[in-house]
Amino acid sequence: MAQITPFGQESDISSKPTRYLEGQLDTSLRQPVRVASVAELSWVARTGRPDALPVTPLLLGEQPALAYPYAYAGLAREIAAAPAIALTLSDPRMTGAGWRAMTATGHASLVEDPDGEIFRTRLLREELRKHPPSRTLADSLMLQREHWWFLPRLIIVMDLGPAMPVEPRVNGESQVLSVWDGDLLHVDTVRTSDSGADLLKLTSLSGRPPLDGPAALLGHDFSVPDLERWTPWLTRGTVAGDVLSVTEWPERTTLEPSLSLRQRYRRHRDLEKACRANIP
Repeated sequence: MAQITPFGQESDISSKPTRYLEGQLDTSLRQPVRVASVAELSWVARTGRPDALPVTPLLLGEQPALAYPYAYAGLAREIAAAPAIALTLSDPRMTGAGWRAMTATGHASLVEDPDGEIFRTRLLREELRKHPPSRTLADSLMLQREHWWFLPRLIIVMDLGPAMPVEPRVNGESQVLSVWDGDLLHVDTVRTSDSGADLLKLTSLSGRPPLDGPAALLGHDFSVPDLERWTPWLTRGTVAGDVLSVTEWPERTTLEPSLSLRQRYRRHRDLEKACRANIP
């Protein structure tokens, strides 16, 4: 039976309120999530500081969800245990009618689906539409049998509050800023510029006032329309006023080059090995 883990505590899914799977999503967020192929997820990590990464947003019933293969079991459980999360739609590429740039904060629950039944019947079609690389592993019954290890999933179900508008990111200089004030996780899209050694000046794209606290600045780029390459970069530090004091710089801030056949094979092999090792 699939297991649901609110805030990192294991329990039987049948004993939990159905809102974890069929909750009511703010209607202003539902359609943008439905037509978005990419999004940004922010959460408060175990260190007490924000973390972030780009994701493929899905809808499980009426709630936003993410579906991680078991290769990413540690990451999925960390996100589910976070005291706060935020889902942001900031990239207008590969979207459909009704998309708008926005962010919403809340909490996450973890649905363990070790046999892949929930994912296969309720999320697979949407993932295949939004994430082309998945098609090479699960776009037919034959592929699903061959890559059976790809169907078991750890499903992050997000219980989010009202959506707040943000300005879309329009070039490589704009990124998603997440700031944790110890109580609330604040997310905005910002433009950055150098302001001295290990300092970045931040300008809100929507003109919001600056916030203070530990912060993560997420940028990412991907190949369109195949999503074969998807490169994130994260800058960490502390915001005071409109300046980020950087404590950790990313190794690269551009899209990675095309993979060779050997690199594609190695990536596939490593994913399969990690999934098999983590599936219960």
